[in-house]
Order: sequence, then structure tokens, then C-alpha cells
Amino acid sequence: MNFEKIEAIFFNVLEDIRDYLPDLTLVGGWLPYVYTNFLWKTSVRNPVTTVDIDFGIDQPVTKEYSKTIFETLSSLDYKEHHLKMDRMFPVVLYKENIPVEFITYPSVNIKEIEKMVGQQIQINKIDKFDFPLKHRISVNIQTKKKNKNYLINCPKPSAFLYHKGATFVDRENKEKQAKDLYYMYFILRYSPDIDLILQEISLYREEGYLMSVPGNINKFFERVSSQGCLLVEQENGPDEYIHDVRQDIFDRFKRLREALQEN
Repeated sequence: MNFEKIEAIFFNVLEDIRDYLPDLTLVGGWLPYVYTNFLWKTSVRNPVTTVDIDFGIDQPVTKEYSKTIFETLSSLDYKEHHLKMDRMFPVVLYKENIPVEFITYPSVNIKEIEKMVGQQIQINKIDKFDFPLKHRISVNIQTKKKNKNYLINCPKPSAFLYHKGATFVDRENKEKQAKDLYYMYFILRYSPDIDLILQEISLYREEGYLMSVPGNINKFFERVSSQGCLLVEQENGPDEYIHDVRQDIFDRFKRLREALQEN
């Protein structure tokens, strides 16, 4: 499936759940795409490294909906993927071949969330996920033809980066670790205001959020030959703009490590 098709599906999903967007936060692999095209408004190569469309849900839900997300989407052209063969629910919904998933954190009141999402949809609970949901901004995005606009919630780029710094070590395989570290590198490399992002990250540490981040980054990016640099270099691939990609990765994470140091 080419990127234009994937992009069209992404916008189709936004249209299908338009009414629920105030209570949803876009998370995951589509964030670099949103940041570059609609927040930073810079032109870079295709930044999407996963086609899955993920939404985070926090409390409280701001309004009562006449239909759940499941009722709305199941009436459209979504397929249901059953997680257990002997049970009808919960399911993951797919738009064509792309999963649309919902994520929250363990301490949330799941009954309140289900009033909007529906008990039939799988809602994943992930530790530390409350952090990006509580440090978010609104971004106005539009289709290429500019005939439709959507106001979506996203984690602040600094919060997205900082959260990845806390959680990449928990990923179950090197491939997912590499993707998470690449997302961090992407922000460190392409953000037009990296100084502000590093200031915000320093404040997160000072305020006591996700205190494992400095140790994780130091461990993986201590030297140019460290594991983190190698994983990001592999995920980034050949780069026509940078002669020594691994050195660039190390240098940018060095600035992050410095921002995470205690004063």
C-alpha cells in the first residue's frame, strides 16, 4: 500500500470519528507526520514509520455521546479482528488493513472510558501513558485538497520525546525499540525550536516525571558506538543529507543528555 493511500485512510478515520476528537489524543507513529506538516510546517521525507492509527484517552470525558465509537464505526466499513476465537468481544477495528486502536493507563476509570468507546472495543492499558495525555496541545490539520480541517489533540513534541525515553527500554523486541528511538531522533533533528523542547524536557525532569529517562538515555547513548546510536542508524537508513549519520545521532542525543542533567 503506497503512502498516498495510507494517508487517505488516516484522514478517512479522522472524518469517521470527527465528533469524538475533543476527547481523543493522537499518539504513536503518526505524530511525526502531524508535527512536520501541520505544527512545524517543514518539508521532510516521509516521517511515518507505522501505519497503525492510535488514539489515547484520558479522564474525564467531556461530554455524553449518543453513540459509542464502536456503534459509529461498526456501522461503517470497518472490519472486526477478534482477539479470542471463543469470544465475540473485545475486538480491534480495522479500516481496510490498518488497525485503529485505543490506549489509556491502568489507573483510569475504565467504565467512564467505555461509555464513549464502547465495551466491545479493546482498550489497551499502558503504564506511564498518563504523561503524554496530560501534556498535550491542539493542532489544526487539513487534507491535501484543503477541503476538510480537523482539530486534533497531540502530545507536545517534548512530551512525546520524553515519554519515549522512559518506555523504549520496556519494548519487547529490538525492532520496536529502534522505532521508538528513531521517533526521538526525528524530533531532535527536525524540530525548528529544539532549544525550547530541551528546556521543557529539563522541566519535566525537575518536576519529577518519569525519572528513569536520564539513566536510559545515558546507557544507550554513552558513546558513538553505543547500542542506541546503532539502532537509530539502522532505522534511519542511508541519508543523503548527513555524511556521518551515527555521529549526528550521537551529537543530538548528547544535547538531550545534557538537558537531563541535574543542575
